[in-house]
Amino acid sequence: MDTISLGEKLSALREKMGLTQDDIANKIHVRKTIIEDIETGQIITTPLVFVKGYIRSYAELVGLSAQEYQPYIDQLSEQYPSQQKSNYQCNYKRKRGKGIWFMIIFVILCALGITLYCVNKANKSNFVEVSHYISPSTSNHVNS
Repeated sequence: MDTISLGEKLSALREKMGLTQDDIANKIHVRKTIIEDIETGQIITTPLVFVKGYIRSYAELVGLSAQEYQPYIDQLSEQYPSQQKSNYQCNYKRKRGKGIWFMIIFVILCALGITLYCVNKANKSNFVEVSHYISPSTSNHVNS
């Protein structure tokens, strides 16, 4: 493998084309910081599938062939599994915790709703429903 990193290759090709990091970021629809991270060889804290896509899009944009960037992606794939697995487990635990709280609140709200319905139904049974009204104008009506 060359001593030049993938980021350096991409950066050199980008500059040769007269493009800025902002130009690349706008064309592949990512934040400029991702382009900076790719060029400096920093680990990007997004899922590997996205990182691979960013690198492929960037490489295609500046004319770097797949044969030249694929070894870097393979090497990156070897570094990612342990980091992604731990990130996934943390995210899963957070989501599971939120789900439990959601269910607790849902059950409490259902119980409160049922209680209010029963209390309201009991209060309505104490009222007498008036079904007929007598209008004063009809009782004073004189037959001609």
